[in-house]
Amino acid sequence: MMRAPVHDLHVSNLLTYTALAAAVAACMMALDDSTRPLAAAAVALAAIADTFDGAFARRFARTPRQARCGTEIDSLVDAIAFGAAPLVVLFAAGPHDAIGAACLWIGGVAYALALITRLGFYNVEPDATAFVGAPAPAAALVCLTALLLPSGPWTTTLSLLLAAALMLAPIRIPRPRGFGRAMFAVWPIALIALHAGRYQAVMSP
Repeated sequence: MMRAPVHDLHVSNLLTYTALAAAVAACMMALDDSTRPLAAAAVALAAIADTFDGAFARRFARTPRQARCGTEIDSLVDAIAFGAAPLVVLFAAGPHDAIGAACLWIGGVAYALALITRLGFYNVEPDATAFVGAPAPAAALVCLTALLLPSGPWTTTLSLLLAAALMLAPIRIPRPRGFGRAMFAVWPIALIALHAGRYQAVMSP
C-alpha cells in the first residue's frame, strides 16, 4: 500500500500538535492589541506541552518509523512555536518607527538563525542526557519574560540577542527529568499567569 502523510498521524504526537495549535493561536491573538497578552500566554502554553511531549510519546507503542517521524514533527513544530510565534508576538508589540523596526529586524534575524541552527544541530547530534545550548522553548521563554519589562526596541532586541546567544552557546545543560521537568514547567506557568493578568488589566473598565 502506498504510504501518505496521513499514515504518519499518530496519537503519540498529540502534545506536539497541541503546542502547534497554541502557536497558531498566539499568532492570531498577537494581531489584536487587546488579546496580545494572551498571545504571549499561548506561546508559554506551547512550552508546557513541549516539556512533556517526549515522555507522553514514549507511553505509546510505536514503530521505528513512527518514532523517527515524531522526532521530525517535534523539530518542525518547535520552529513554529518557539521561532515564528514569539517573533510575531514581539514584532506586533514592538515600536513602529524606523530605528525601532531596524533593531527588531536585526534581533529577529539573529534569533531565527540561531533557533534553526540549534534545531538542525540537535537533529544530527542527539544526546539523551543533556542539551548543548539552550533548548528552543527556554529561548522563547526568555523573550516572553522580557515582554513583562518596560517595552522598547532595545529591551526586545536585547532579549532576542540574548536568547540567540544562549541557543548557540557551547554549554551543556542536563536534561530535566521527573521533578526537574516539573520545576521547569513552573516558568511557563508563571508567564501564563502574568500575561493573563495583563490581559485582565487591559479588559478591565
